[in-house]
Amino acid sequence: MALNKRVFRFLKENKLRYLGILTLIILGSYTFVVAAGLAQNLADLVTTFTEGHMQEDLSFRADNAVLDSAKLGKEVNAVIEKYLSLDAAISDTLTLRLLSKTEKLNIPAVIEGRGLSGPGEILLDPSFARVNGYPVGSQIEAAGKSFTVVGFVSLPHYIYPLKNVNDVLYSPNEFGVGVVSREAFSGLDNALSIYSVRFNDRTKSLNEQALGLREHLREEGIAVSDWIDILNNKRARMAWASITGMRTMSVPLPVAMFLLSCLIIGIMFWRMIRRESVIIGTLYAQGYRRRELMRHYISIPLLIAFAGGMIGSLLALPSIKPMVMAMVSYYNVPVPGIKLSFVNVLIGILTPIAFLGISSYLVIHSELKRSPAELMRGDKKKTEVNALERTFKLERFKFSTKFKLREQFRSISRLLFLFLGVTSASVLMLFGFTVLNSVNHVFDTSDVYHFEYEYNFRELQFGGVPEGAEAFNAGKFYPKNNEEIEFYISGIEPGSKMVTLKDSKGNPIPNNQTNITKPLANRLGIKAGDTVSFINKEDGKPYTFHIDAVADSYIEQFIYVPIHEFNRKMGLPENSYIGLFSKIKLDIPDEKLSGTKSMSELPAAMDEFLGQTVSMVASMTIISSVVALIIIYLVTSLIIEENRNTISLFKVFGYRRREIRSLILNSSTLVIVAGFLLGIPIAAVSMGAVYGYIGKLINLILPAIVSPLYVAVSFAAIMMTYQLSKLLCAKSLETVSMSEALKAGTE
Repeated sequence: MALNKRVFRFLKENKLRYLGILTLIILGSYTFVVAAGLAQNLADLVTTFTEGHMQEDLSFRADNAVLDSAKLGKEVNAVIEKYLSLDAAISDTLTLRLLSKTEKLNIPAVIEGRGLSGPGEILLDPSFARVNGYPVGSQIEAAGKSFTVVGFVSLPHYIYPLKNVNDVLYSPNEFGVGVVSREAFSGLDNALSIYSVRFNDRTKSLNEQALGLREHLREEGIAVSDWIDILNNKRARMAWASITGMRTMSVPLPVAMFLLSCLIIGIMFWRMIRRESVIIGTLYAQGYRRRELMRHYISIPLLIAFAGGMIGSLLALPSIKPMVMAMVSYYNVPVPGIKLSFVNVLIGILTPIAFLGISSYLVIHSELKRSPAELMRGDKKKTEVNALERTFKLERFKFSTKFKLREQFRSISRLLFLFLGVTSASVLMLFGFTVLNSVNHVFDTSDVYHFEYEYNFRELQFGGVPEGAEAFNAGKFYPKNNEEIEFYISGIEPGSKMVTLKDSKGNPIPNNQTNITKPLANRLGIKAGDTVSFINKEDGKPYTFHIDAVADSYIEQFIYVPIHEFNRKMGLPENSYIGLFSKIKLDIPDEKLSGTKSMSELPAAMDEFLGQTVSMVASMTIISSVVALIIIYLVTSLIIEENRNTISLFKVFGYRRREIRSLILNSSTLVIVAGFLLGIPIAAVSMGAVYGYIGKLINLILPAIVSPLYVAVSFAAIMMTYQLSKLLCAKSLETVSMSEALKAGTE
């Protein structure tokens, strides 16, 4: 068909414009396939690993040995297995947690090397081994014994190997995990006995089954401590938070790219068909049918959509494996293989075809339904004043301002595309900066804790506390009918100097009352003055608290009450406590402690986390800048195309090159600034929603903090992109000759 030759001529004449649309589609398809493939592979790897290697549902320590764990398991319909744990100091700043090899639950998976064959061998987690220089075959000294590293291991209950379950960040420079045989613990008296439990009924409530287990243990006279269930164990849940985040982001970003492409394609084809109305009317008169012309014009967007979807999807396939491996280096799971989903590739190809095909069809059909005679009369440019122009009363402005505003108001579709495009690019850029700033804000500005060490005891302690320390008590609670939200209610000294809370205005809040931290208050919908009731995970009973104040603290989700009131409510002895805060290191025997946390370990973990976050922010900044450049270039080139006669007249009238550039190329400045300003609240709201959603999985909510500094950096990046797009379009402006205005007048 002769018409088909025009398709490639169209593409050649406007190659940069169509290349910009093609790039948007490539980015959209690439983002979808990569994010979906990454989330799917991680989900499959984590699910296969945790189910195949029998991840525990909960773990606890007991004051007396469980003599018959098999019998107890039958009574509560669960598998129970004991393992040993010992924290060995490798150096002053490095700790290795030795765990005994298990057979039934939390079964180790050897990912490199071989399994254990003797008491003098050890399996290390790969991040710890890599950072600290322990390859397979090397020797490591721990707990006064020498071990040979025979391999690297993944553990279902240490996917994200935090030292303490309530930590947020992991640093292999400070902590690692190793698996040794049970015989290796001989002669080590301070090893801890931990019981892992996995219930056979996977449909019942975990808390209900756990409560039944507690009752059986209580009947046998066994007191438990360090009760940790998998739903609130960050060592397991952090990986699912990342998976959920990627799944969440795998849809809106590509859809935004496709919608922007649809909008600009619609604008371009509407204008192109209007411009070619005489040719189309002539083709009608020559006998071409409407469906033939429809096939001709719609082939261009379909060709671009297919090419962009195909290129983006195929480029994404080789990117999935290295990205999965990068995530696995952060989350310790075995990788038997990477699956490439061709369903995702198909979606990445067909979605832009469907989006662009439908939008283009509607635009083209609306024009081709006109009669041949009407088309052959040509398109009469509308010059009537629209509502926007009447609203702004452009007559009161000087000519240059009036011209720039009219250029935007006379094309609402083009104005909308530019506005939404800049807003989308700004949101994407601010999104990355907000993540970085939110984490920095939480850990840098939080001045709640004024202690260096936190000691947690295995059993309740009584009486006085060491000099320079403060006692605390704590229990885990959850709202009725919402077991997934778990938090601590902590009893602290009424005059505590080591836990200081402030309100939203920065005023100190006294500790002799009941205070709730802001993230938990927002999550539960609680405000000062409310009386609330929560279920204690230990005994399953409800307890009532009156909230006196909301503390402006994001570091944890806590409710703080005076320790004497906490002990009274829980039925505990008045002078009892389960832990100590201290500014100095205390001489406490390890066999008495269930865990120790040092605040000095936080900076190293922060550096590890922020290193990866900075890389993500850089990537998002580059992508958003490219998107902004494409959108601004497309709109600016359209403005030049539509104003060729006007530009020619400006040259005839003697306007200088600089003046013409200012009138034409600077007409979009206000729209770009307005689009960026709208992006700021949208980015904050979007991040708040994402943080809240992911926070439900890991029991940690970050504030969406939009920093003025990062807003300024983002604005500078957008404006630099704007200047670059004007430079690219300046050549097109120079090619418009003065004769075009004369030709237009002759016609």
